[in-house]
Amino acid sequence: MVVASAALVAVVTTFSAATDSLYEESNNFGANIIVRPEVKTIPLLAGSTSMGSLLVGENYIEESEIPRIHTIMDSSKLSAVAPRLYGVAELGNASVIIMGVDPEEERKLKSWWKVRGDWISTEGTVQTDVMVGSDVATPMGLTEGSSITLRNGNISMDAQVSGVIESTGGNEDAYVILPLAASQHLLGREGKVSSLEVRALCNTCPVEEISMQIEEKFPGLEARSMSQIVRNELAIVEHIRSSAMAVSIITLLVSTLTVASTMLASVNEKLKEIGIMRAVGASDAQVVSMLLFEGAIIGAVGGIIGFVMGTIVSSIAAPLLVQVTPLPMWSILLPVTGVCVLTGMLASILPAKRALGVDPAEVLRSV
Repeated sequence: MVVASAALVAVVTTFSAATDSLYEESNNFGANIIVRPEVKTIPLLAGSTSMGSLLVGENYIEESEIPRIHTIMDSSKLSAVAPRLYGVAELGNASVIIMGVDPEEERKLKSWWKVRGDWISTEGTVQTDVMVGSDVATPMGLTEGSSITLRNGNISMDAQVSGVIESTGGNEDAYVILPLAASQHLLGREGKVSSLEVRALCNTCPVEEISMQIEEKFPGLEARSMSQIVRNELAIVEHIRSSAMAVSIITLLVSTLTVASTMLASVNEKLKEIGIMRAVGASDAQVVSMLLFEGAIIGAVGGIIGFVMGTIVSSIAAPLLVQVTPLPMWSILLPVTGVCVLTGMLASILPAKRALGVDPAEVLRSV
């Protein structure tokens, strides 16, 4: 029982730590839900000839509405909510795409960005820090510390390049990234954002469910999950969970058989005592209760000792096998002990039936 419970604890502790580590590392995948205003496409027809289509609907989300996203049922699963505002501005003689962001939230989503220099951190409408993508920095000769002026109509903004993002192969290579408030001032869109990028982590519910909760909370917005990333994450987690469950079930079965064998041997050694007990008036219920109690004690002691051994084994094996350092899972101490107690009692059923078959008269004759 000690070996079985130790194996059970080691497996659960190790794979739980591996799963937590996976979810933590998956933060580096970026957003997995995109929230943006819902627009409808109306086809323009002239007789049987298509004249294109017309998009109808709001183009922006009110920034003041964003905190409401943290009131959805699974809000605890939201690890990052990053607002973005897109627009076009003039930089020198060229037009560039600017992207306003919340620096703190954006950094949670884009932790893999390699920035030469510093991330933007200041808010301002007169002079502010910006980051530029490699496709903007290289042709314009921009480096960390360069001063630039962005213009949009009659609005101009002096800024300083705090960092240059090394090429990622994504759209950000062509962006000038600045704090959200600064971008709203430059584009004349105070209090507006174009979209929200959301990072949601949930190992008990699908991300699609969180998307539905967001849409219910924000009528007029659509929340689309990036299904490929979600499916990959769930597949990895499910594979780990299935492997751990299979090992646990096998361990439990072996444990049950081991305890049953031990109890049966114990009953065979106590045949005389059991026969005498029955001869002096012990009922079947008392004999069965005695053996079930013995099985429960074996299970309880084995479960507690196994928890300690399993935790030690996990702390040694996990860093080598899955490169994580697990902490003791005190929350599983009672469940593991309970399972061991139940296993010990179940394993006592067969020995109990053997004990009830003892003939007191035959035992007394042999004494």
